[in-house]
Amino acid sequence: MGDKNKPKSGVWPTIKPFVNGGTSGMLATCVIQPVDMIKVRIQLGQGSAAQVTRTMIKEEGIGALYKGLSAGLLRQATYTYSSSWIIQDSDKQSN
Repeated sequence: MGDKNKPKSGVWPTIKPFVNGGTSGMLATCVIQPVDMIKVRIQLGQGSAAQVTRTMIKEEGIGALYKGLSAGLLRQATYTYSSSWIIQDSDKQSN
């Protein structure tokens, strides 16, 4: 019972906010990527959302919805991890 007030030690408590933030950002990118691909093709004048989706899957396969995912994941990981670090650092300095 007395362990609740015990200070946390080790690496995990330090990196946990970065891992959680980065993972959630990357998961969000995986969910949004297909929608973003359809949006881009609509902007290129390839038809409505339904037409674009049907054509992409029929002609290019389901993987077409995830083209460019690696770049999005790299961008999101870099941004989320660095912003988490900045927020953690500023919180420590303000206390």
